[in-house]
Amino acid sequence: MNTKFCFMVVLCLAVNVNIFAQRLSTEKINQFNSQGKREGLWRDTFSYCIYEQYYRNGIKNGFSKEYNRETRNLYTFGEYKDGQMCGTWFFFEITGHLMFILKDFGVNTTPIKGRKAIPEYKCYFIGYYPNGNIENEGELLWYADDVPESDTSVEYGKWKYYDENGNLIETKVFK
Repeated sequence: MNTKFCFMVVLCLAVNVNIFAQRLSTEKINQFNSQGKREGLWRDTFSYCIYEQYYRNGIKNGFSKEYNRETRNLYTFGEYKDGQMCGTWFFFEITGHLMFILKDFGVNTTPIKGRKAIPEYKCYFIGYYPNGNIENEGELLWYADDVPESDTSVEYGKWKYYDENGNLIETKVFK
């Protein structure tokens, strides 16, 4: 990924976040439906972050954003469908640069040698240097009780590693 493309991604996100924020100002938040389940936009504040997520009948459905509580900088931006991550998720460093994206979410059926439990989910990971060039990329596997970017996620299959100029320097295959 070159710097121009990275700038375009960030610009598109900024426009979408601004439009989304304008919509939030007129929308009721933290509402329950007639069955007592979360419905619509929910904003939850924790010690280090603020989450804004949409729910339908108590299940995450729609855009999700996480902000750093102190700086109010965007940390993650993505979408849920029926409680599952979908589309492309963007993760930002506290300084604002794009750290990595996750995409191509799916159910995993690949067993991992030496592990009793099969990670339930998979996605494609692309990590970036602060200059916008790709640092590494490959498939991640993770368990349902966790998130893809956690320490318990597993690199699987062919992974590529690049230098800061975008040159491929190594390829590894994880089984």
